[in-house]
Amino acid sequence: MPTPNNLPAELSSFVGREPQLAELRRLLRRSRLITLTGPGGAGKTRLALHLAADILSHYPDGVWLVELAPLADARLLEPTVAAACRLTEKSKRRPVDALLEDLASRKVLLLLDGCEHMVDPCSSLTSRLLRSCPKLTIVVTSREPLGVPGELIWRTPSLSVPSPGEASRPALVLASEAVRLYVERAQLVRPGFQLDASIAAPVAQICARLEGIPLAIELAASLAGMMSQEETLDRLRDRFRLLVGGSRTSLPRHQTLRQTVDWSYGLLSAAEKALFTRLALFAGGFDLEGAEAVAPSSPSDSEGVLRVLSRLVDKSLVVAEPVGPRRTRYRMLDTIREYALEKLQQSDEADFPAMHAQHYLAWCTKAGGELRAGDQVEWLARIDEELPNIRLALGWALIEKPDDALRLAAAMGPYWHMRRQREGVQWLDLVLDLATSSLDSRAVALLARARINWRHGETIGPKRDAEECAELSRNLGLDDVLASALNILGLLRSAAGDWSGADEYLKQVLQISRELGNGLGVATSLNNMALGASARGDNEGAAAMLEEAVTASRPLGNRFMLGVILDSLARVRLRSGALDSARTLYREAISISVELGDQLNIAVCLEGLALLALGDGDPARTVKLAAAAHSFRTKLENEETPDWTGEVTRGLETARGKLGRQEADAAWREGAAMNIPEAFDYAIGAGPAPIQANGSPLTGRETQVALLVAEGMTNPEIAKRLRMADRTADAHVEHIRNKLGLRTRSQIAVWAHERLGKG
Repeated sequence: MPTPNNLPAELSSFVGREPQLAELRRLLRRSRLITLTGPGGAGKTRLALHLAADILSHYPDGVWLVELAPLADARLLEPTVAAACRLTEKSKRRPVDALLEDLASRKVLLLLDGCEHMVDPCSSLTSRLLRSCPKLTIVVTSREPLGVPGELIWRTPSLSVPSPGEASRPALVLASEAVRLYVERAQLVRPGFQLDASIAAPVAQICARLEGIPLAIELAASLAGMMSQEETLDRLRDRFRLLVGGSRTSLPRHQTLRQTVDWSYGLLSAAEKALFTRLALFAGGFDLEGAEAVAPSSPSDSEGVLRVLSRLVDKSLVVAEPVGPRRTRYRMLDTIREYALEKLQQSDEADFPAMHAQHYLAWCTKAGGELRAGDQVEWLARIDEELPNIRLALGWALIEKPDDALRLAAAMGPYWHMRRQREGVQWLDLVLDLATSSLDSRAVALLARARINWRHGETIGPKRDAEECAELSRNLGLDDVLASALNILGLLRSAAGDWSGADEYLKQVLQISRELGNGLGVATSLNNMALGASARGDNEGAAAMLEEAVTASRPLGNRFMLGVILDSLARVRLRSGALDSARTLYREAISISVELGDQLNIAVCLEGLALLALGDGDPARTVKLAAAAHSFRTKLENEETPDWTGEVTRGLETARGKLGRQEADAAWREGAAMNIPEAFDYAIGAGPAPIQANGSPLTGRETQVALLVAEGMTNPEIAKRLRMADRTADAHVEHIRNKLGLRTRSQIAVWAHERLGKG
């Protein structure tokens, strides 16, 4: 006998969502109340309806849809639910009593759709029904959870979108749910529409720009009959004006993108609206500290800001995302942020950008210090996360507060030395051309530019900047900055072959660093003096200095510099013929550099390992590693010092001569095609991950992690079980999410159960 229900027939195809449906079916086996949350247009209703249709047979006494969006009066809630359940009216029974009596022993699924405008009455009714009706299951769709005990809150994810590398390949683009939805809806207004190579890229970009939001994609697809995809993409810069073509039979708030967000905004309190608009200042996300920095004066305490922020998360206007086990970041979808920016621009307060910039000036000053001796992996990742905000702050300060722009760029110097060197030079060029009064910040900014440009093989610019920096530092008493400037001048003399001039500078650096108790300065000067000694043939003296440098640098926490020093010591051991010692040092050095993303030192280590391979009698390995290093250097636009470049060139020529042209060219092509993880695995002797018999795209280690996720383990528990660092477990879980296109741990667990037979 068919299950009685009032579910509407689907008028258009349902696209994707297979992993989500599987997860929800599983969750319904252990929870009687699931609330599908998410921003307007996320597809909550359509997903819930499809889920209900899938499981009709599980609820023989009825599956009832209650559409609450048109309901404006909370007093009509109970009669509306009773009517949807087709309960017999009796004049003396209140609707709620009829519901409690008739559903008490029935196995029914109730779908409450669109509860966000009457959360409190829905919460009260749902709680009573679940307590009194043990066989009742309720699925809710709402932009905000109900807050009922036992409620399982399930955030509705956006549809999967293509990665940038897939944009030119129609078959790969069509693998994404967002693109499939776009194509199917475009075919409704333009029969015969097909995705081919000519439009694959713009369609992929449309879906990515709209962040996989189903309503926005359907509205964009409805334009396919009147404009090209390139035109649609171009006009998405004003998405609220463009995306207005919804179905006339839809609820008003689903007919245009603006009305969808207007509905959510209209449900906010005054405090929520105030914080919501200010959060639009952030690009790419923010943390609680950032939200506190721009929050209105009331509430002023951090608990108050957290309370309001949590309500914005609950109302699906802000997304909260854990970053590892210790931190949480927040972000707005671009569509929501664009709306909030409009509201911000309509306000009469003009101090918000200054508050944002001041926060990031203080934050970057702290971060720059942490990069010198703190957890460099964590702080590099944190600065990576905040880069869009830092760029915004720099752009604003360049025009409005040049001294702050200079201070901010100077504070970013350590990061730019380690990452994104070319971008760093561009910002430093801009701020150093400004008329500013902060001479100490100018000295630090000059030093940062000199260090980066020196690393990229330049000489004239670094010499000019280091000399000006040294003069300013002497006048201002900035001895630590002076030592670093003298270090650059010493390196420049070394590169020119002026060894005595180089030693004169580097000995000054060593003396100043010892007087200041600056262990990092001591280690750096010893490293550079040792390289000069080795280039002149004194490998024994060089090794002694480098051993002292390694000993001095290990306790300091600056693993970036430790990786550089270990590479230097490995080079000296290689030149001395101590191949086993050199191999051990190179492996540690390249491991550190890969962990920190120091591409330049990775290339240098690969060259050293290439020369080691030649000593081991493996010329093919020499060519492959040298080719990989050359590829990375080319991307960085970097050249090494002449003495080292000559060694590598001679070793490569010898290896090629042993192989013959054809074999050598093949080895070169293979090495040049490697990315950094592949080159690293090859360099340290790790083989490729075995091919999985079940066709899984995961590596063996990732498969282990996925199975442990399916067992319900947290990342720290996985790290303990597999004897790895917490951040390594975090990285594995993130890689699994990216490879499988999944967003939650529950989805990974479902995938592992279905594909790997565990969970």
